[in-house]
Amino acid sequence: MPGGNDSLRTEKGYTYDGGVEFTVRRKQLNFKGEVTAYDSYIRDWIVWLPTFKGFWSPVNVKKVHSYGIEIKASARIEPAKHWWLTADANYVWTRSINQGDPASWGDESIGKQLVYIPEHASVITTHLGWKQWQLTYKWNYYSERYTTSSNETQTKRGVITPYYMNDIALEKVWKTRWSTFSCKVSVNNLFNEEYESVLSRPMAGRNYNLYIGIIPNLKNRF
Repeated sequence: MPGGNDSLRTEKGYTYDGGVEFTVRRKQLNFKGEVTAYDSYIRDWIVWLPTFKGFWSPVNVKKVHSYGIEIKASARIEPAKHWWLTADANYVWTRSINQGDPASWGDESIGKQLVYIPEHASVITTHLGWKQWQLTYKWNYYSERYTTSSNETQTKRGVITPYYMNDIALEKVWKTRWSTFSCKVSVNNLFNEEYESVLSRPMAGRNYNLYIGIIPNLKNRF
């Protein structure tokens, strides 16, 4: 308490999925791609929704048809001695449709996308390395998300607008016989994007992190 639901039912359903992947290797290039499609039919789908009292509570959606496609790609190239560049990309298209029975005569949620589930999402991460140095750049994209089961778009409170996110980091690694040391400085939300993951809860603007890591090499100790 608060937010519990003692009448919540367990999810039941079945899923089909299938995909194809391939790899291309050359002297200085390694590329891998993968495409996967899935189709799910779920009864009593559990979804967490915000309440007017300020907390979240789980409820069941009688029947949901969820389907989509995920595309992955990764590449690594070594253009010169001690230099390497990698890139990883991921795109997801998701449809999660309420196919249950109307809860009332005015229920407009049937046939609509479930709340807070973006239809499109993508992540691209690149790493540029030289010896023990590594520069990382990460880009995220999330399409609009509905905050009401009826997918209302007439007001700003009905939709969380799409947003892009950019992060950058620089890392240095030192290796010794007994351990590995690392130090990383990162800048998150590089362009100070104003965005929300949940309605009326703005996320942090540009922010900075400092990481220091020590990994002991126990194999050399015993």
